[in-house]
Amino acid sequence: MKITMLHYHLKPGGVTTVIRNAQRALAGAHEVRVLADFGYDDDPRTFPRRAREYLSRLPRAGILHTHNAGLGKNPALTCAVKRLAETGRVTILNQVHDFPEENRPAQLRSLRQHAGWQAMCYYDLPNVRWATLTTADAEKLAARGIARGKIVVLPNPVDDQFFAQPCRLDARPIIAAYARVQGCQFDPRKPFLLSPMKVMTRKNNAEAVSLIAQMRGWQLVISLDTDSEYSAQLKRRVRREKLPVVIGVGKMFDNPLPLFHAAEAILTTSKQEGFGYAFLEGWLCGKLVVGRDIPDVTRDFTAAGMDLRHLYREPDPERLATFLARPPRKLIAHNHQVVMREYSLAAYARRYASLWT
Repeated sequence: MKITMLHYHLKPGGVTTVIRNAQRALAGAHEVRVLADFGYDDDPRTFPRRAREYLSRLPRAGILHTHNAGLGKNPALTCAVKRLAETGRVTILNQVHDFPEENRPAQLRSLRQHAGWQAMCYYDLPNVRWATLTTADAEKLAARGIARGKIVVLPNPVDDQFFAQPCRLDARPIIAAYARVQGCQFDPRKPFLLSPMKVMTRKNNAEAVSLIAQMRGWQLVISLDTDSEYSAQLKRRVRREKLPVVIGVGKMFDNPLPLFHAAEAILTTSKQEGFGYAFLEGWLCGKLVVGRDIPDVTRDFTAAGMDLRHLYREPDPERLATFLARPPRKLIAHNHQVVMREYSLAAYARRYASLWT
């Protein structure tokens, strides 16, 4: 198949990671190219001109697989994809990662500048199919008027080839050096939990910090920082209480593999996720994944066979510390197998091929 993957850009981020992983998964059997130099632009004054220009750049054959095209980051691109769909010339798979109606006020405002924006974002045409990352999102998409038979659940692929490789770089002295510069506490001889995520409200990082404050002997590393008041408040607390927490050290590494391998376990405290990579990646490195359950996300993982009964709905530091003291090897091995079977690059390629047979 000739597949064109469409996104606004290829800057570092979650959707870019998804596209790169999908490209790797499909490249062995299909011709895959990425079209992603549109950027963000919600200026209604240039909307008609840009929509025509974008339409001229879209493919005229094969499969166009869009990623978050209806999010409101660039409504002219949303319009161009809809116009292409109306020609019936190209098979289109619109993959929804996020909904503008859910905690995306700026994007929703940009879409509402255009009459009939819902029809521009959600439509039912013979040559168009829709994909979501989770069953919960498929239900939301159906509620927006898309026929359930036109929606497929296409989970993100996890780069098992990357996470399964050995790592010779010891991250702990690098974390310790970074912590000293930042005025933070970190002892490279003591175990730490890794939260492989950004500092932001919906990631609920404050809960992770509170857990560590109550778990004697444990440390926390949050890989990515953000320039936000939430992050500033969190770092003020860490310094004031002299907590063994390091934020933002991910920028010191070319990739996250050294952090995953050095960590004792992976901790996720997020309250809202589009997919939930943190629930999967740690198992590939032979690490225990612990933290807060998100039923709308994890129900698909458990349906696939993963055992996530140890995740909590309300934090219990004492119970968590006891669980971490004796990591259950059978649980780690079992969930590793499920991730390989259901979410690896090869699994994604099989699932993708089945969409068109």
